[in-house]
Amino acid sequence: MSLPLTDVQLWAAALGYVLPPVMAFVIQPRWSGPLKGLFMLLVAAGDGLGSAYFGHDFQGKPVVTSILIAAVTIGIAYHTLWKPSGIAPRIEQATSPSRGRTPLQRV
Repeated sequence: MSLPLTDVQLWAAALGYVLPPVMAFVIQPRWSGPLKGLFMLLVAAGDGLGSAYFGHDFQGKPVVTSILIAAVTIGIAYHTLWKPSGIAPRIEQATSPSRGRTPLQRV
């Protein structure tokens, strides 16, 4: 038996799908994997909380479910669309303060 997704959960998923390129403006290529993961979880929490709040479903289980759906959706979207297409990595490189330099060229 599966329960249908609510409008709030669908909004959290939809936002999660388009957030990786937006996140790439903040994420820097030199960041470690765990730091990037922590940032993704913070963004997912904001996505889930915001979706629940603006969807007038800001209470216990719906909030947690929206956050989890956002986290899974962000991860899937990044690894299946935004990273393989090169869009997110190019944004990270373009917005990095050390863009255009190799690690040996840093001053």
